[in-house]
Amino acid sequence: MVEEQNRSLAQPLIDVVPFLNEIVNMDWKEAIKQVSDKSIDLVVTDPPYGMKFQSNHRKVQHKSIQNDDNLDWLESWVVELKRVCKEEAHLYIFCSWHNIDIFKQKVGEYFNVKNILIWEKNNTGMGDLEGDYAPKYEMILFCSNGIKKLNGGRDANILKAKRTGNENHPTEKPVNLISYLVEKSSNENDIVLDTFAGSFSTAQACKQKKRNFICFEIEADYCKTAKTLIDGTSLSLF
Repeated sequence: MVEEQNRSLAQPLIDVVPFLNEIVNMDWKEAIKQVSDKSIDLVVTDPPYGMKFQSNHRKVQHKSIQNDDNLDWLESWVVELKRVCKEEAHLYIFCSWHNIDIFKQKVGEYFNVKNILIWEKNNTGMGDLEGDYAPKYEMILFCSNGIKKLNGGRDANILKAKRTGNENHPTEKPVNLISYLVEKSSNENDIVLDTFAGSFSTAQACKQKKRNFICFEIEADYCKTAKTLIDGTSLSLF
């Protein structure tokens, strides 16, 4: 029994957990059905914001974000997250000011919404150049299932990280930002779930921090790019 408890969790988990550390080209609605109840230690994900996002990136022409014209899927998604999360788990859900009230209300029906973190970017976005203030941030809902504690000290809720060039995805998130969240809310060999993987920044961060990941992405083109990105990610030195 002691020997069983002390051995690394990575290989046994691969044998019993579907999609572990794989690039999964599936819609979350189908894929998450195969994830076991109370098996996830941490959720880090960047869902569609329900705002009909269109990329303003001039150099790279990306597809539009699927299912971004409504939030009809939101409640069933939150219900599934509640089912798969362990009794002590954290969730980081990227969001925009456009529908933050809807996300906060719906997620708050099932989880404890602890805070809204602000990701401050190093540049401003496009939009109304003369009649509005320039956007320089995104929001992250920080939620808890149970009373799980953060690792390390009590950090500020404003997180500064340079945005990416969005070469791999129109809403690509910086790996160093995701790595920070992963390290604050999980331990080595924990399982991290991302239901909207995009450029697979969560998977890259998990590889850096020696966590297991389950990541779903509906677009096949992004999944093809992901293998190269993940294979090129170096392990962090502790």
